Amino acid sequence: MLSKENKKDIVLNYSKELSDSPSFLLINYAGSKVKEFESLRKAFNKINTKISVVKNTLLQKATENTDFKEHFSSLKGETAIALLNENYVEAAKSFMDIKKESPVFEIKFGYIDGNVITVSELEKISKLPSKEVLISQFLSVLNQPIAKFAYAAKSIPSSLINVLNNLKDKK
Repeated sequence: MLSKENKKDIVLNYSKELSDSPSFLLINYAGSKVKEFESLRKAFNKINTKISVVKNTLLQKATENTDFKEHFSSLKGETAIALLNENYVEAAKSFMDIKKESPVFEIKFGYIDGNVITVSELEKISKLPSKEVLISQFLSVLNQPIAKFAYAAKSIPSSLINVLNNLKDKK
C-alpha cells in the first residue's frame, strides 16, 4: 500500500509528464503476457517513447485540472501510458505493428498535439510517411522548378551555338 506522500509524488509526476508531453496514448494491456508487454516497451524505447503502467485513480487525480479530465474519469482496468515525443507517427507505427502481433493491446484514449484521436485516426497516422521522407518529398517539389529553369537556361546557349554552327556550315 502506498503512503499519502508517495501518492502525492506520483500524482505530481503524472501531472508534470502530461503537461510536458503534447501527445500520449492510454493503452489497455489487460490479458497481455509479460513478453508481449516487453516487446511493446522495447518498440517504444527504440523511438525514444516512454511507456509505463499507471494507477487509474492517481492518473485521474493528476488530470483534474486539464481539458481532457472527462476522458480520464471513466478509466478502468489495466492502463499503460505512452508519452509520445514529437515524432508520434513512428510511435503510431510501432504500436500498430505490435498490435498486429498481440491484438490484446487496445487504445483507451489518445491525445496528439491538442486533439483527441480515435483508433481509426491512429491507424491513418501510422500509415503516414516518416518526417524525413516528407521533408525529402517537399524539397524535391521545391527543387523541380529550379532544376527546370537551370536546364532551360543551359539549353539556350547550346541551341544558339548549334544554330550558328549550322549557318557556318551552310556558307
